[in-house]
Amino acid sequence: MEIGDKVIISEPRHPLFKLTGSIVGFRGEKSPGDVWLLILVDARKRSFLIPQSMVTVTKSHTRTTWDYH
Repeated sequence: MEIGDKVIISEPRHPLFKLTGSIVGFRGEKSPGDVWLLILVDARKRSFLIPQSMVTVTKSHTRTTWDYH
């Protein structure tokens, strides 16, 4: 997962279950191997800290480079 990826909250116990958003940052580990993600949730128009284990990537952000030469 990287910044810009589109994700869906896939954990049924999470209050934002089934909402989609974009990763806008990382904020350290919740537990070993489980990182806190800062996700901008589309439906709420605000960001939330959500553990990586509770989300699934729906669309990877592909970086494009432009050659201006």
